[in-house]
Amino acid sequence: MRVVFLSHTYVSRLARGKLRALTGLGCTVAVAVPARWRGPGGTGGLVETQWEDDTGIRVVPVTVRGDPSHPDELRWDLRALRRLLKDFRPDVLQVEEEPTSRIAARAAAEARGLRIACVVYTWRTLPGVPSFTQRLRRARVLKRATAIISGNRLADALVVAARPRIPHTVLPQLGVVTPAAASSPGPVLALGFIGRLVPEKGLDMLFRACVRLAGDWTLDIVGTGPAQVELEALAERLGISARLTWHGALPRAELAELWPRIGCIVTPSRALPNWVEAHGRVALEAMAHGIPAVVSDTGALPEAVGEAGLVFPADDVPALTAALQRLIDEPDLRARLGADGRRRIVALFTSEALARRQLEFWRTLASD
Repeated sequence: MRVVFLSHTYVSRLARGKLRALTGLGCTVAVAVPARWRGPGGTGGLVETQWEDDTGIRVVPVTVRGDPSHPDELRWDLRALRRLLKDFRPDVLQVEEEPTSRIAARAAAEARGLRIACVVYTWRTLPGVPSFTQRLRRARVLKRATAIISGNRLADALVVAARPRIPHTVLPQLGVVTPAAASSPGPVLALGFIGRLVPEKGLDMLFRACVRLAGDWTLDIVGTGPAQVELEALAERLGISARLTWHGALPRAELAELWPRIGCIVTPSRALPNWVEAHGRVALEAMAHGIPAVVSDTGALPEAVGEAGLVFPADDVPALTAALQRLIDEPDLRARLGADGRRRIVALFTSEALARRQLEFWRTLASD
């Protein structure tokens, strides 16, 4: 099967694991990416992509104009996309940009004109679209696309509500790397929190839950954000500062060194009217290391961990305390959840697993 992907995500070579796995399954893959990209959110370093063969993936840089912090409004060079589609002659064009974006609307129209199956990806988890123009684009994409892939079940439900008969599935965009060896938990429950220090991430609730724990515990905190000063003051008032280690933001290499010392990852996020957890990426990466995950029942978190983690009601401090206390009191439970989580990642969330599920979905479209 010949496939063209289009997404700014694949500017990073590290993000192309699923694409490489697809080539291993016999697919011929090209990926259109911005020729120049500044990320994340338009604030990071400038990346310039080159025409290349990346372990079997044809990388095609495309001129993109606009502000990367507003990806829906970016203007991709449509002539370059049209040339790629005509030269490569794919069976499928997969657009991994929101249906509300300019490029999704234009790419769906181009694919339809060339009689190429067009699959569009969405992460939109909450109802409501910001502007009339974006609502119009989304409606056009859902009408023209051959199929839709959603990053979680909440996004999938919104797609089905808008267009009940469109072929659809739920599939994460990026695979999780599973290290060769799982982490080995120590006698002390070493908790970990990784995320932005903002109210919706719920670190304040984790502090209040930890105060109630009976037994030894520590907490490693990775991340920065506007709530840090307030959170540090809260830890002082609660008398738990000596048990906390503040790491700030860590690059991936340093985070890899931290995983072996963490015995449980906690994601205590709370939902806001305009935000919920759409990915659960931190919990998935912890599970890949054999680390049990304790998550709130917000957004995509419960479906990410499944039965291989502990789920508690968001904003329920006693329930979070009870979940953590179980892990202190029952070392065997901690070990079992770690092993179950690692097996879940291997079965469903590695790049190889995503590639197999992706190819199966494309084949169902071809048979319809």
